[in-house]
Amino acid sequence: MALVMRGRVDLPGGCRNALGRATFNPMSLSRSAIDTKPYARAGQADRSKILLRCLHLAVGLLSLLAFLLAGLYLYLELPDSSDVPQGYSMLYRANHIYLLCAALLNVQLGCYLNVLNFPLARGLQWIGSLLLLLAPALLLLAIFDEPVQSGPELPYTLPALVALFAGVTLHATARVLARRQSR
Repeated sequence: MALVMRGRVDLPGGCRNALGRATFNPMSLSRSAIDTKPYARAGQADRSKILLRCLHLAVGLLSLLAFLLAGLYLYLELPDSSDVPQGYSMLYRANHIYLLCAALLNVQLGCYLNVLNFPLARGLQWIGSLLLLLAPALLLLAIFDEPVQSGPELPYTLPALVALFAGVTLHATARVLARRQSR
């Protein structure tokens, strides 16, 4: 990695201090120089990595805020448990915890997501990410709409939980495919 030019050694990434002595700072290397093969290295994959991370982090943090505000709403506006049938109270609480789960999954992906280099794996990651980004919105709707309905149908909770399950499964499948293709 070192280049010899005019009798001196030039190191990548920063290279010389104020006295002209060669220094090496591994943190100044480009990210693509230290990524491993199954991960994206340049161009479109880097942009999609940044986009997906930002989307997941933004949706996750907004969902955490919505979780806190919905909890405050449920605490202040939900009548005493003696006035409300126990089934409704359980639906409110379950949807509230599901919203927390979706928010934490999105925050985690926003912090640690690595977009894979292989097209099929990257496509599976995008589909999984879209499903995981959709779930908090459905769960927020479920908190405010489903317990009011008196039927056994769960028009928002069931699709949201399926989206969470499918999104995590697609991300795991993409990782396994990328590892197999890199061998």
